[in-house]
Amino acid sequence: MKDIMKVVVYAGLFAVPFLTLYVANDYFFPYITGKNFGFRIIIDVVFAAWVILALYEVKYRPKISGIVWSFGALLVIMFFANLFGVHPRSSFWSNFERMDGYVSLVHTFLYMLVLGSVLSTKQQWKYLLNTSLGVAFVVALYGLAQFGGLAEGGTTRIASFLGNAAYMAIYMLFHIFIAFWLFVETRGGVFPKILYSALVVTFTFVLIETGTRGTAVGLAVGVMVMSAYIALFGKQFKEFRKYAIGGFIVLIIAAGAFIGGRDSDVIQNNPNLARIANISIDDLRIRGIIWGMAWEGVKERPLLGYGQSNFNYIFNENYDPRLYAQEQWFDRAHNIFMDWLVTGGFLGLIAYLGIFGACIWYLLIRPLVNKEDDSFDVMERGVLLGILAGYFTHNLVVFDNIVSYIFFAIILGLINSRVGIVPKSIANFKVDKMIITQFAAPVMAVVLVSSIYFIHAPGMNAATDIIQGFRSADPASRLEKFNLAFERESFAHQEIAEQMSQQTMGIVRSPDASDEVKQSYANVTEQQLIRLMQEKPGDARIHVFVGSYYRSIGQIEKAAEQMALARSFSPNKPAIIVQQGFVALSLGQNAEAREFFQTAFELDENNMEAREFYAASLFYVQEPDSAIALMDSEEAKYRFAKSDFLISAANQFKEIEFAAELFEYRLSVPPDSGQSWATDPQNWATLAYLYYQLEENDKAISILNESKDKIPTFAGTATCIADNIENGNEPQEGCEQ
Repeated sequence: MKDIMKVVVYAGLFAVPFLTLYVANDYFFPYITGKNFGFRIIIDVVFAAWVILALYEVKYRPKISGIVWSFGALLVIMFFANLFGVHPRSSFWSNFERMDGYVSLVHTFLYMLVLGSVLSTKQQWKYLLNTSLGVAFVVALYGLAQFGGLAEGGTTRIASFLGNAAYMAIYMLFHIFIAFWLFVETRGGVFPKILYSALVVTFTFVLIETGTRGTAVGLAVGVMVMSAYIALFGKQFKEFRKYAIGGFIVLIIAAGAFIGGRDSDVIQNNPNLARIANISIDDLRIRGIIWGMAWEGVKERPLLGYGQSNFNYIFNENYDPRLYAQEQWFDRAHNIFMDWLVTGGFLGLIAYLGIFGACIWYLLIRPLVNKEDDSFDVMERGVLLGILAGYFTHNLVVFDNIVSYIFFAIILGLINSRVGIVPKSIANFKVDKMIITQFAAPVMAVVLVSSIYFIHAPGMNAATDIIQGFRSADPASRLEKFNLAFERESFAHQEIAEQMSQQTMGIVRSPDASDEVKQSYANVTEQQLIRLMQEKPGDARIHVFVGSYYRSIGQIEKAAEQMALARSFSPNKPAIIVQQGFVALSLGQNAEAREFFQTAFELDENNMEAREFYAASLFYVQEPDSAIALMDSEEAKYRFAKSDFLISAANQFKEIEFAAELFEYRLSVPPDSGQSWATDPQNWATLAYLYYQLEENDKAISILNESKDKIPTFAGTATCIADNIENGNEPQEGCEQ
């Protein structure tokens, strides 16, 4: 049994890096769910086998260090932070989109602990890191193939098998330093060093082409920290010290040249280089606003925070209207300090920073205090400090995901394998082999099977049910799949309910669906939405979604009720107030709608969308002069001209001159500006008709004649309309193309 457990443990530890290649196309959120479920199951299996193995042999028992204590303290604190947080279920289990939460944190800790306890030699770590480096090379190649249009999924920002450029960037960052580590660990032989150097160059190029600015800065910071440390302390490594000093100087010069040449065509013509080159303090303005909102929440719960995955409550309650043009539903503060303050309060942040503090103690301080400390040599310490500095810098503006968790665990496990020790009490603990085989092994097997069946399987099956539902052409079969997903009772009830609602909106509007099918969909959806609101009280996003659902199926009174609830939880969010305005318009409450739109506009008058809707609402209450006065800038005029909703309101209330002015503006914008207004015959025909309504027939005919030169294919219709106007007939009579 011992040998079998050993094979299982090592196979599982080495299998984890391969998860990066796994894209579960049969799961909802295929780039996220497959990797996370795979990681959790592998770690459960590895941990169960490791427990048995450690009972057999002392050398496999847990090595304990300050890193383990700090991470363990974080787990304890976060357990209570999540338990007493705003929505414990989300905190412990997260959702399909993120697959974060406490369960991921626990599995990350277990992976780190087993790695640090089992891989005890340099050679074993070389095998693991080389394995991961090989996988990273495949990931990078596929990303480059996508980037070059040779593989599916190509974009201007490389994402490869991770589906997200930011996730790809941090993955490359870790592997750049892993290549550095293996470079300094290689003794003798030119080819391996050339190979690792080539991988560093390749991964650096890929990282830059992800266009992830925070990670690019993290790479620069990490390399500077690594080079500076080796240059300062690497006296016995004269050759590497020269490289470090030279590299540091080259990096400074390169950074200066990059900044100095940031406006050059070479940089600006590359979208991702341009993204990095154009970094400025202004780029942090939005982040700064979000961090300020987060801080307001922290002040309310400073000790243990809100629990994981609950930032949305702070975001909604303290919403700053200046964020009107940004993503509407942030679920992270995008800053490592604020994220941990929000999720775990000051206790959680201190415990998290304690992990880095322990690493700094072992890598930087202890070697200075104890000259005999030979846990790592100078080169190794330099690389590890570099990777930690780069990762930490990245997290100042980005947040963790399964990939960063895995490789953070690997780095922590590597350090722990050198500095950790097996406590005497654990080392001296003896267990009879009969107890292991007849009690411990069966218990672990039952626990393992139960965890997979009762904890992981419901979510995995539900993720599959959603996709199968999407793929079902028959509405009845689709509904059956979604009902099955609900019956799994997984942690992703909100996402399933939201997707079900989207399906129902489509079915209700479909002329091909029977009334019976429409009613079946509506019944299931309403039942699940009511349940969702009961499960997550106080979540503005849910009420907005439910309100939008009711509005789309014509239940306007219920929509108004839900939007009012949403606003009570997020009083300063223009997007919610605008929705209240549209609901009021649907109810024929024009004055109330105007009040809603005005409130949304006055929260931030730079909000062009709110300005547009407010102007349209003024037509509904017979205040056209006030509406026209809002068009007080070129930006506003462009926005108004772009708005079919506003033009329709102006037309409806006979403000023909204003509508004509907006269409004149449309046709004055050249096609090469990115707008196709001047190449759309409908715009020319509409302006001609507006002139006709204003009894300016000469202008109408002139604009139609001009359209013939602009759009030759419209010439016949334009001639027909012009002839009708000239002859006193209805403009469109007999002129349909």
